[in-house]
Amino acid sequence: MVILDHESASMQNADEKSVPTNYFTYFLSRIHREEDFHFILSGLIKLLNNPLMQTYLPNSCKKIGFHEELLVLFWKMCDYNKKFLFYVLKTSDVLDILVPILYYLTECRNDPGKVGLMHVGVFILLLLSGERNFGVRLNKLYLTRVPMDLPIFTGNHADLLTLVFHKIITCGHLRLQPLFDCILTIIVNISPYLKQMCMVSASKLMHLLEAFSTPWFLFANQTNYHLAFFLLEIFNNIIQYQFDGNAHLMYSIIRK
Repeated sequence: MVILDHESASMQNADEKSVPTNYFTYFLSRIHREEDFHFILSGLIKLLNNPLMQTYLPNSCKKIGFHEELLVLFWKMCDYNKKFLFYVLKTSDVLDILVPILYYLTECRNDPGKVGLMHVGVFILLLLSGERNFGVRLNKLYLTRVPMDLPIFTGNHADLLTLVFHKIITCGHLRLQPLFDCILTIIVNISPYLKQMCMVSASKLMHLLEAFSTPWFLFANQTNYHLAFFLLEIFNNIIQYQFDGNAHLMYSIIRK
């Protein structure tokens, strides 16, 4: 709540001599020591992964219910403190943040009351996808099996992200349609760095292209062609920059 009560940057820049009205966000943006970043990030990772913990003894692990607030805190920290954002991206711990975010997006996609959580999760991924290190980290093999309503696959974290986004677009609530542009923009941002996509995720991308390029969808709204354009840009980036390592995607394109 303290972070959200913050004036926009444009209002603060209007008067450089003005005293900051939100001291919490001011000092939050001044944190710079790596040991502090490590302490904050490790705590966030531990709390965000709490609902994903699986134990053999029932009720042996206390589940927390404030993951939405944690996502807002992480989002605003990355927004206000760019040094913290760069620290997150230069370590592989960013994948430990990615997996619980994708888990929450999958679980809440059909709940109208969780639309705000869906927006926060997508905005976080959109912020991270703007950096090259995030796209490169996604090529790490996905070994941790979190219970999600997804097809069985063997691949990397980029495949996981693609499958989750496909599930949101095809099986999500109607109120999530405004997020389609952001979701495809995330894939566009990471597409130049994707290596060795599995057959499952490649076929899901082809399915989205087929769905978004049908005449009835393109003529349903004057901006729907943007989605087909994003998908074409994704394929163009992968073919141009990662052609050798994406045989499954090339096969899916040729087969269609």
